Amino acid sequence: MEVIVPIVTPFTRDNALDKAKLKEHAENLIEKGIDAIFLNGTTGMGPSLSAEEKKEALKTVYDVTDKVIFQLGGLNLDDVLSLLSFSKDFSILGVASYSPYYYPGLPSKWVVKYFKAIVEKSPHPVYVYNYPQATNFDVTPQLIEEIGGVTGIKDTNDDFVHSLRYKRFTNLKVYNGSDYLTLQSLTFLDGTVTAGGNYMPELLVLQKRLVSQGKVAEALQVQETYYKFLDLARKYGMMASHYVLVKELQGYDVGYPRPPIFPLTQEEVEGITREVRELRKEYLYLLDKYGFTS
Repeated sequence: MEVIVPIVTPFTRDNALDKAKLKEHAENLIEKGIDAIFLNGTTGMGPSLSAEEKKEALKTVYDVTDKVIFQLGGLNLDDVLSLLSFSKDFSILGVASYSPYYYPGLPSKWVVKYFKAIVEKSPHPVYVYNYPQATNFDVTPQLIEEIGGVTGIKDTNDDFVHSLRYKRFTNLKVYNGSDYLTLQSLTFLDGTVTAGGNYMPELLVLQKRLVSQGKVAEALQVQETYYKFLDLARKYGMMASHYVLVKELQGYDVGYPRPPIFPLTQEEVEGITREVRELRKEYLYLLDKYGFTS
C-alpha cells in the first residue's frame, strides 16, 4: 500500500511559481515517509498552471525525489504531448492525466482517443486521473479496457464502491483520491492520494503503518483525528486552507494559492489558526502514543 500526496503548489504574492518553497515542501514530505508525490493535481492547481510552469514544477521536485507522478492533462493535446516528451529526461514513477473537461457531452470515443494518444507516446507508466465531479466524465473500467496500456488509476470519488469496481474488473493499481477514505483505501486498494497529507503527513504514514500491522481499530482512531482537520479546512475553504495548515502543523511557509483560489482573509487566518492550535494537541498526542518517527 502507498501513501501519495498531491502536493500544493506555492505561489508568491504576485502569482509566480515559488520553486524554493515547493522544493522545501517536497523535501519535508519525503522525509516524513510519504511514498510518492502527485504533481500538478487538483490540490496543486494543475489547471491553473501553464505548460512551462508544469515543467518547472517537475524539475524542482525531481531535485528532491524521483518518486513522482507527473500530472500533465489539459485541453490542448499538443501541450500534453509536449509535456510527455519533456518528461523523457526524468526517471519518474509515471505520468497522469484527467479526462478533457469543460466541454459537455464529449463522446466516450473521443476521451478514449485522448488517453490512447498519451499511452502511445508516454515514456512512463500512465495513470488515469478520474475525477467525475470536476470533469463531468467518468472513465469506467470498460473504457480503461478500450484505452489499453494504462498502469493505474486515481479515482477521486466519495463512492468507495466505485473505486472497488476497478479492482474487480481491471488489473490496474487503484488509488482513491478522497481525503475521507484514507483508511479504506489503504486497507482495500493499492493506496490513497490525499490532500490532507500536505499538512498531516505523519498521521497519513501512521495510518499506513497501523494498517500494515493489522491494527485497523487504532488506524480508525487516527483517521478520526484526520477527519477533524479536514472538516476544519472545509469550513474555511479547503484549497486555500492547505497553505495555512502546512505552516501551522509543519512549521514552514508554502506561500499562497493562485486566483481564482484566493488566499484566506486575515480574519479567516486568525480563525483557522485558533482552531487548529486546539486540535494540534490531539495530533501530537497520537504521534506520542504510537512513538511516531518518520
